[in-house]
Amino acid sequence: MATSTNETIILTEDLFYGAGRHKKCYLHPDNDNLCIKIAYNRGGQTDLLREINYIKVLKRRNKNYDLLPQYYGEIETNLGHGYLFEVIRNFDKSKSITLQEILLSPSLFKQNFDLTVKMVKELKEKLFDNEIITMGLFPENVIFQKISTDAYKVRIVNDMGSGVLIPLEYHFHYFAKAKVARRWEQFINTLKKQYSSELTNKLIALIK
Repeated sequence: MATSTNETIILTEDLFYGAGRHKKCYLHPDNDNLCIKIAYNRGGQTDLLREINYIKVLKRRNKNYDLLPQYYGEIETNLGHGYLFEVIRNFDKSKSITLQEILLSPSLFKQNFDLTVKMVKELKEKLFDNEIITMGLFPENVIFQKISTDAYKVRIVNDMGSGVLIPLEYHFHYFAKAKVARRWEQFINTLKKQYSSELTNKLIALIK
């Protein structure tokens, strides 16, 4: 799709899509399937380069990584150097809901409980089957992407890859599976401690 270009893309405030502790995300002004991530501190640049390198590793290993956003190259913008990624949102261009948004809304959680169980089970299956490594699994980064009027796909944004100097989990099944198992256990503990409720406990019992 998109690749590096010498053209400078002009990003305006109406294109702003979201921000984290280290990065800002803007919609591409000429392609509504893309977003542009820009680091606004050193941590953001480190995050982006780690994520991009990890996606390249997955490609070389022929892993299925449709859980993660696709990466399409680098680009210059009026706000600085940017990186082109697939924008993860619903088929109708609306923002996809996060697992965190569901967990924090009792009515939404109750209404979408079966869907939540299905999506989180799908997340677990894809992580383990494809040995997807993350820095951590957080509900705010787990996206339920509506791909049609009655179908969803689970996705992850941010914190992909490993932060260690020599990531053995990139190359050896044993280390990869062990890392995924640790991250899943940490994810369960996060649900217990930060999103405790009767429905959350029921969800945990079904996804362990």
